Amino acid sequence: MDATPESPTGQPARRSRRPLDQLFGSDEVAATKKRIRSALGRQLFEYVLEQSTDRPKTVTGRLLIVDHDRLNTDILARNLQRDGFAVETEEAGPAALAHLGRGGFDMILWAVDLPTLKGIDMLSKIKRDPALRHLPVVLLAGPQDTDSVVAGIEAGAEDYLRKPFNPALLKARIRACMERKFLRDQEQRLLATIKTQQQRLDEELKEAADYLKSLLPAPLSEPFAVQWCFVPSSELGGDSFGYHWIDDDHFALYLLDVCGHGVGAALLSVAALNVLRSGAMQGLDPRSPQAVLSAMNQAFPMEQQNNRYFTLWYGVYQPSTRKLTYGSGGHPAAILHQPGGPAPKKLLARGMMIGGMPGSRYPEQVCEIPPGSRLFLFSDGAYELTLEDGRSFTLDEFVPLLGTLPTDAPVDLDVLLTQIRALRHGLPLEDDLSLISIEFK
Repeated sequence: MDATPESPTGQPARRSRRPLDQLFGSDEVAATKKRIRSALGRQLFEYVLEQSTDRPKTVTGRLLIVDHDRLNTDILARNLQRDGFAVETEEAGPAALAHLGRGGFDMILWAVDLPTLKGIDMLSKIKRDPALRHLPVVLLAGPQDTDSVVAGIEAGAEDYLRKPFNPALLKARIRACMERKFLRDQEQRLLATIKTQQQRLDEELKEAADYLKSLLPAPLSEPFAVQWCFVPSSELGGDSFGYHWIDDDHFALYLLDVCGHGVGAALLSVAALNVLRSGAMQGLDPRSPQAVLSAMNQAFPMEQQNNRYFTLWYGVYQPSTRKLTYGSGGHPAAILHQPGGPAPKKLLARGMMIGGMPGSRYPEQVCEIPPGSRLFLFSDGAYELTLEDGRSFTLDEFVPLLGTLPTDAPVDLDVLLTQIRALRHGLPLEDDLSLISIEFK
């Protein structure tokens, strides 16, 4: 071996470290790096699989061999038992199906030329059985059974083995099938878990929807008739409404609609509804819509409600004067139908959505209510509908529907709901629908 050269200072000289691409060429270096990365990635992937707590270190299982050739069955069984598999055998097809029906098997090895029940017939029976349809089937075939093997693979067989068996190929194919079964079983367990969790979530959402509905007031018949309908969409939503007597001469009615859907919208809806029902804001005059809307806007800023806001229509009716004082925080106008045939009147007051901007002002309006009038208060889910042609239904189209209700009979909101559903041609509503009608005597 040559001595290491010395530097002028007497210390061993350092070897020249030229870049690899100068030594071997840039293309070769790039290819080498790519091979190294690929090898390392493959090793890392295999290591992660081996370390997985859900993955068995050795893939084994319980196998059923169905073949009338006893010599072939014995050789096959001994090979598989040496690899750790539990092996059971049957010579006849009907007996094998009965054996399978008792459960517990992980794989079937079935001779395609079985006299009692050929492989293709067996596959059709197994695939029709919900308890067995996912059980992997490996066909055992002779050199002359190519057509049967093709038909069996098309019918759902996992793989096939040629007789006589190559031990290495036998081991590889059986383990590959067991690996796929392991992954399929793992997937089925995951799907079952997801299904259970979804059922539990659906039950909890239904319970929450029932609770929201329990907060809604009972219909009234005196001194005026109040009816309502509430149809939640497929998701838990944020509609809620109510009405109550403030004192002997002031009747409050209100409807709010929280943006979005889900638990967050429902929780905010309940919180706001409880404040309105209880009059919990100290020093507030609930007879003043302007004061109520301003206080609600201050109490529920959207930055403190996970960026959620809501719209609110709030009105106070005074029977002694037949005056309705109302205000709105971004909510659709209420519709007043008066007797004698004048055009429906939109009771709209300008105001910012609740929680959208601190210090917003909410001017209130006053309207006289003649005897025999009908007032309709609703959420935008009643008219914001996607029609069959893709066009959106509008408020101006919805208002005439309210006028189709007979005036010589009490309001029947089910008739109106049927008309709304007809616009969707059987499809579910896209948003919560809340609708209140008040018939003034």
